[in-house]
Amino acid sequence: MLKLTCSDGFTADYSVKDENDVTYITISAKADKPAKLSLALTWEEYVMGAASRWAPMFFKDKTIPPEWDNKWPESNAMCCAPILTLVGHNDENCITVASSDAKNKNRFKLSVVEETGLISCGVFVDVGCDLCEYTSIIRIDRRKIPFYNVIEDISRWWKTFPGYTPCFVPEIAKKPFYSTWYSYHQNIDTEKFLCECRYFKKLGCEGIIIDDGWQTSDANRGYASCGDWEVCPEKIADIKKFADEVHSVGMKILLWFSVPFAGCDSKAYLKFKGKTLNDHPINGTYILDPRYPEVREHIIGIYKNAAENWGLDGFKLDFIDCFWQTDNTSEGMDYVSVYDAVDRLMKDVMYTLRGVDPDIMVEFRQSYIGPLMRTFGNMFRSGDCPADSLTNRLNILSLRQTSGNTAVHADMIMWNENDPAHIAAYQLTNVLFSVPQISVSHSVITEEQKKMLSYYLSFWNKYSSVIMDGKMEYHNYAANYSYVASTLENKVVGALYGDYVPEIKSEISEYVLVNARPSENLIADFEGGKYNITVCDCMGNVTYSEEKEYSSLCRFDVPVNGYVYIKKSFSYEEYCKG
Repeated sequence: MLKLTCSDGFTADYSVKDENDVTYITISAKADKPAKLSLALTWEEYVMGAASRWAPMFFKDKTIPPEWDNKWPESNAMCCAPILTLVGHNDENCITVASSDAKNKNRFKLSVVEETGLISCGVFVDVGCDLCEYTSIIRIDRRKIPFYNVIEDISRWWKTFPGYTPCFVPEIAKKPFYSTWYSYHQNIDTEKFLCECRYFKKLGCEGIIIDDGWQTSDANRGYASCGDWEVCPEKIADIKKFADEVHSVGMKILLWFSVPFAGCDSKAYLKFKGKTLNDHPINGTYILDPRYPEVREHIIGIYKNAAENWGLDGFKLDFIDCFWQTDNTSEGMDYVSVYDAVDRLMKDVMYTLRGVDPDIMVEFRQSYIGPLMRTFGNMFRSGDCPADSLTNRLNILSLRQTSGNTAVHADMIMWNENDPAHIAAYQLTNVLFSVPQISVSHSVITEEQKKMLSYYLSFWNKYSSVIMDGKMEYHNYAANYSYVASTLENKVVGALYGDYVPEIKSEISEYVLVNARPSENLIADFEGGKYNITVCDCMGNVTYSEEKEYSSLCRFDVPVNGYVYIKKSFSYEEYCKG
């Protein structure tokens, strides 16, 4: 039985509509005078076969908690997405709860009641600013289909609400990039960067992302210098000239900015003193309050100038999750809600930048990756996880499920120069289903690593349309995904991360199976037919090749982080039939 409660001063009601194992609960709340709203929709139900929990930032902790545990996933405009799922032993959806409200703070509860074994369910909304009316739709999806199909359906559902239409994604956003962060950090060196551009352009990278450090003369990773966004001449003498040189190599250039920061040493802090969300600096910086129109104009003007006069092709926009909701208001504000103001700011940013360049790129990193963020970002990157291939894999696979056609990028790929090539290759094969961002300097890696990296990038570019645009499958979520595959038309690209036997279906003409495991024994289950088989190692060396009839279970010796290429051989009769 549903129970709806709300804070004093409000009256709340709901209506229910059921459609094919999907329940839509429309919630409304009203008050006679503006006030902060807290609202809770709770119920209990029997859920059969739940084995793990999935949420956009809870995929490492798959525990289904007891009812008294308060570690509930939450989201807001700039953090995560409003959805929580219980997944069955067979990757089937048990129950998924989502909200149409991706702007305000939402917390989700799907917990076990110890006394009964039922699931205690709840959606808890906190609007941290004054309002008189509130409406949202809670979607409860109980369809017995793969859980990732439910999540993808809900991602499409979010797009149907006003203000949630995702922004345009240019094709260049789906190409590999070189990133300076892990290889250089704040040690900006334009000559070295141009060398990296020349080298990685030949390997298939189409752009360079210049990270933090260009705006300050130091390299201590502080934020006191942020806010004015003036190029430090000691780091980059002439940024337009540098951008032109990058373009002459045939690469795009993106530059790092922190959206909300006005550092203690900046002119922006002095200009907007008293128009920040914090009264005391945090890590050397203040957080600008976007509810002031002049603050928004300042930020928009910075980015417009950089796009028009510096020759930038895109922006790596960071720390947008540092904006927080507050009910404090002052004269001169044109918004009450900080989240509404951020939404207005960023939509205006994207509108302005697309007026300069229709193919402008804007990157955000986890956890600022929800349906609202998709309206003003066309590149979502995995959260920071240097040299942690497992976390990078889990990050990007979670992003793929909620991000639709927004370009999902891996965290910057790095490894130790002493790693053998087949070990370094784990960093790449684990993020196969995302756009790679490379962040190793070609001057320090070994020749063997260079050969591996060159081959991997050519491999990824060859199959990128299948990888990025195909229909995804995610198997064995509870085991951190043993097998993931993407299918486009009659081609499949798959990767084995654990023990799993992929099916080789007769209607598919090409399979590429990457062996991203420490074992070289790869088993596939063939429906039957004649196939050309080619096995390669991580540097593209062919280790086995044969054409013969295959049926039932077949075993192949595939080197670690190599792959097996399976192409169906058509008979003359089959060829004539098309």
